[in-house]
Amino acid sequence: MIDEKDAWNSFFQSGSVLDYLQYKSIQYAKHAGELKEDKDEVQDQGTDTQRTEYR
Repeated sequence: MIDEKDAWNSFFQSGSVLDYLQYKSIQYAKHAGELKEDKDEVQDQGTDTQRTEYR
């Protein structure tokens, strides 16, 4: 599989619309993967005082 840098270099050399679209699709897939990873992370919101029981 071609990486983002190689796709950009192919487009830069050829100026082809198809090479540019390939570059953008790789870039989009990379960005979408980063967003998915961010969604999967559990965000620490601090202590939940509503569930805290003091005795």
